[in-house]
Amino acid sequence: MAKNQNEIDSNSKITLARNLGFFAALSVGVGTMIGAGIFVLPGLVAGMAGPAVILSFVTCGFISAMIALCMAELSTGMPYAGGGYLFMVRAFGPLVGNIMGWSLWLSLVFASAFYMIGFGHYMSDALGASPTIIALIVTALLGLLNFIGARETGRTQTVIVGAMLFVLVAFTCRALFSVDTARLSPFLPPEIGFSGVLVTLPILFITFMGFAEISAISEEIRNPKRTLPLSLVGSVVIVTVIYCAVVFCILGLRSYNDPSMAKETVLMDLARGLMGSGGYILVLIGGILATVSSANASVLAASRVSFAMGRDQLMPDWLNQIHARFKTPYRSIVITTGLTMLILILLGRQLELLAEVAGFLSLVLYSLITLACIIMRYARLDWYKPSFRTPGYPVVPLLGFFGCIFVIVNTSRVSLIIGNMIIAASFIWYMIFLRRGTQLVGASHILWKDKVVRPLVIRAKEYLAARSEEAPVILVPLANPDTEFSLLTLSTALARSFRARLQLIHVVNVPAQMPLEAGGIEYERQRREKKTLLDTASYHATEQGVRARATAIVARSVSSAILSVAEMEMPEFIIMGWKGEVSLHRGYRTNVAEVLKIAKGNVLVLKDRGLQDVRRILVPVSGGTHARLGLKVAQDLAAEWKASITALNVQVGRGLSAARSDFDKKSLRLFQGKAEEFVKDTLEAAGVSADIKVVINTDIARAIISSAGKQDLIVIGASEEWALRRRLFGSIPDKVANQASASVLMVRAKT
Repeated sequence: MAKNQNEIDSNSKITLARNLGFFAALSVGVGTMIGAGIFVLPGLVAGMAGPAVILSFVTCGFISAMIALCMAELSTGMPYAGGGYLFMVRAFGPLVGNIMGWSLWLSLVFASAFYMIGFGHYMSDALGASPTIIALIVTALLGLLNFIGARETGRTQTVIVGAMLFVLVAFTCRALFSVDTARLSPFLPPEIGFSGVLVTLPILFITFMGFAEISAISEEIRNPKRTLPLSLVGSVVIVTVIYCAVVFCILGLRSYNDPSMAKETVLMDLARGLMGSGGYILVLIGGILATVSSANASVLAASRVSFAMGRDQLMPDWLNQIHARFKTPYRSIVITTGLTMLILILLGRQLELLAEVAGFLSLVLYSLITLACIIMRYARLDWYKPSFRTPGYPVVPLLGFFGCIFVIVNTSRVSLIIGNMIIAASFIWYMIFLRRGTQLVGASHILWKDKVVRPLVIRAKEYLAARSEEAPVILVPLANPDTEFSLLTLSTALARSFRARLQLIHVVNVPAQMPLEAGGIEYERQRREKKTLLDTASYHATEQGVRARATAIVARSVSSAILSVAEMEMPEFIIMGWKGEVSLHRGYRTNVAEVLKIAKGNVLVLKDRGLQDVRRILVPVSGGTHARLGLKVAQDLAAEWKASITALNVQVGRGLSAARSDFDKKSLRLFQGKAEEFVKDTLEAAGVSADIKVVINTDIARAIISSAGKQDLIVIGASEEWALRRRLFGSIPDKVANQASASVLMVRAKT
């Protein structure tokens, strides 16, 4: 039975024919780099940097060599069409791959436009025609050439590069006999300085883009394990040597500050002076061939990048189509050629701008390629097995990365704006159209998950498991020496009961005008002069047989510092002292209030009135989690201090003194009996033993205060009114804390 079309499509795979050998691949890189570097830019940049422009070429060559070594490893590990784009999407995932794919594609488009304008200047010098018109015509012809097929393109490129090298060797051999080395002095002109070298780096980097285009056509290269590293590194070495030799001759024949130096066809003018009309024609032909080969290689590589992005569904799917007869990605070639022609129309007269934009986009990509080499090597994926390994790893990739950044920071503002606009547009394209559709996952994601996230999760689980076996923690912020003793008495009692460790902290509050370091130094000075709160508290805890850890924290906000420690320590209790009057108005502006509003754990706030020999503890009993926690805390304290507990329940009514008849007295006794049963049930549920006292009164707070006349400590839970209105402790605990003669411990359970 025949398969349906969907089954056929799902089982099919689209690839490119491998028709390009070593010399064809080498010619792509050498031809592209030599085109602009020799025949278009040297005169322009020599006028900007002087003889030191040789240093600019050497610097760009060195950085390119570092990148080429990284790219050789990536290319042999991923020998498929797409080049730098492919490396990005496999190393960093679809977002970075999409952005860098667009950047690489458009950098090649800008580079093609730059080369074609250079070609137009050479032809216009001979024909007198408009450089832009000539460039548009030849761009269309090159698009047709790439449309026909890679075999024809590769062979044409090899012939062009051979002829071009012959022209350059002939010029160099003749020029060496006429070079005046005095023109190279001073090497770094004082009126220009080293800034000239920095300014020319971004412009010249376009002349070293050819080696990257070799990796972009890696899927069409025969024997990629051997051919790719040789052609990548070899093209950079060959071109760097040629650059240095030819630029040396140019600067030795004409002074850098000669007005006729800063032009696109200076090499042709020098050849005419050395070899007459024959030399002029020879270099003219070489310049034409060089610029054509550069543009040809750029169109070739750019179309393969867009094809690869279409294959990964990061560009419209119709780009992923190969011509039935010529076996080329014809739609990608047509779009690339059309964009090149559009840029020629819009920016045809801005030669240096075209070079800088192309260089900037390439540098961003190259910097990430060097990082991709490190990531892919470290990730150790099963499918990534490069036959070539970058020597000097990881020094070489890092040198390449920082070299790219060094050149980027010296790029002009206009070029940076255009380049970043392209990057931003590609980001928007991904977020709108591709974010939910792509299934690609980069090695960085796998590396992040396996090497970072998973180990952190394991360590976190181990840490939490270890903490569960440790003693619980009671956090005690200390601020006031007057309440320190009472806080420690309370804290050590609970620590013994829970077998907990005390975490004592003192927050050194530093104003905004003072650096935190200065606050720390001042605290250490005071600590050397006299004992601090923490010193005294640690000694007291040790005397009570309780483990304690004391920490001073220098911070801008006391409450934030306390909460940060609580988040790390996850204490069983936070015990704080309250000085002054307890009121709702003050509560919202105090550190205690801030901790109560945010802290997730149990919080105890002590209003101290001399917490020493505690024998009687009063606990008002009502419903709710806060009251139940208050009962448990009271029981623990009573066990440590050998104190008695009285559970008090206040019922709102007219009061016993208001009973005027036997019926009223019987009703009140019945009411009181129901309340006592409620308290008994509450005590049994909490596992607490206590005396029970029920009071009927019209004012709950006043009843608690009057019942606490002979009590040493009142433990009261936060009222439900507080929880509903998000106030501090509600009106009842406020009144009790302010008016009771005994110390008051206000309790708020976990939220």
